[in-house]
Amino acid sequence: MEEYKYNKIPLTPAIIEDLIIALLNGKTIKRDEIVKTVLEYHKNNGGLLPSSKDFPRSVKKALANLSKKGWVSNKSYGFWEVHKEDSPIVEGNDAQEEEATKEVEIPELAVYGSGSSAVYLYYFENYKKLALLQNKQTWPCKIGKSDSDPVIRILSQVSTALPEVPTIEYIIKTNDASLLETMLHSILKLKGKKVESSPGSEWFDTNPKEVIELIELVNKNLLDA
Repeated sequence: MEEYKYNKIPLTPAIIEDLIIALLNGKTIKRDEIVKTVLEYHKNNGGLLPSSKDFPRSVKKALANLSKKGWVSNKSYGFWEVHKEDSPIVEGNDAQEEEATKEVEIPELAVYGSGSSAVYLYYFENYKKLALLQNKQTWPCKIGKSDSDPVIRILSQVSTALPEVPTIEYIIKTNDASLLETMLHSILKLKGKKVESSPGSEWFDTNPKEVIELIELVNKNLLDA
């Protein structure tokens, strides 16, 4: 099998353009699905995660560039038609190749445990800074789960509607993410940590250290790789 041309290269807008044409030519598809398809294909074939955590915005930029070339059309709100003729992966110009191969520092995050699913914790840095300025040691953190790659899930969820790009503190791999997530949510609710004003039910006034300590208290083996 021919090696993926973007193996070990971070996902950039130039690469996104190539993959949209290669994977989706002839289709009409929602932008959310474009985000998921491109991200999963790139990662599953050995590519590195994008340097920008606001990945949907990068896809939006790529679609805008392709639209100027006449290769995609915005059919209705959130739906795009890809219609470039005779297109395996397009080679692009020298500027695109230079952008695609440019070395970018990839954000690191801690990974604990092992298993096919995962629980993740992320937060917004400004909330943490505000809490520390007020001499508080806890701030709003989101504790969620994913049955697939949690980083891809988070990156595909991030949008310009959020106050800022979230900090992904760590992921905890496990074979039963639902059970672990429910356990953490239940304990934090009993401690009065639920952030009632937040959208959804996954935000708690806590910190990464407290959550790790809760897991260690219940079963520290969950953190072993």
